[in-house]
Amino acid sequence: MHDLEVRFENIHPICMIMGELKQQLIKELPHFGHHSLFFQNDEITTGQLNNETEIKINLLTGQLLYFHNEKGHFIDLKKDDIFRKLKEITSKENLKLSSESLKNVNEQELQSYHNFAVKAKQLLELFRMNLRGNFTLVHLWPHHFDFSLEWFTGIKDEQIGIGISPGDENYSFPYLYMNPWPFDEKLIENSLPIGKWHTSLWKGVKVEWDELVELTPKEATEKLTKLFFITRKSFH
Repeated sequence: MHDLEVRFENIHPICMIMGELKQQLIKELPHFGHHSLFFQNDEITTGQLNNETEIKINLLTGQLLYFHNEKGHFIDLKKDDIFRKLKEITSKENLKLSSESLKNVNEQELQSYHNFAVKAKQLLELFRMNLRGNFTLVHLWPHHFDFSLEWFTGIKDEQIGIGISPGDENYSFPYLYMNPWPFDEKLIENSLPIGKWHTSLWKGVKVEWDELVELTPKEATEKLTKLFFITRKSFH
């Protein structure tokens, strides 16, 4: 079995809950940053919130840590009743939980997602170092479970979203997308160094995961940077 055929169906709802808790703990941020999570050091994390709280999943240990004012509360995602334990922790902080369908995560799913996330985050961070002007952090979005960053001109709503999806209802396997908005239809006249133009459901460039991982990170970054300059032609 291809390791990415293992869907991340049990980790995903837990991350959605983490995103909901983060929104209750901090103020609204630009580009919906208050909705987002991050991936670093083998962990999915909210980041440090208000200098006192962090909620994170360590993918190597399979534990969720709710850390508040230097006191830690741990949940074993492989065997504990996740929702019940989270409710016990968050009720003390007057936080709301919206879901009760949190299932245990097995070792295969943890390892598979870790392998994917390490590569995806590294690639986007390397690409980000070639950007100039206005752009965001590399966020992990709980709802669609994709990694992405946005580059924007600062004029009206002109922007390019660059992200990596682990797969969705339309595509079984991970892919990178690069979506300029607004989209200039003349862009598709340009040949691409990697990937293909995508014009159904959404408009931009779609690069299959297998195309990316067969390249070295440096090679992939160079091709993605060339893609970026092509899609940036959408803005005149």
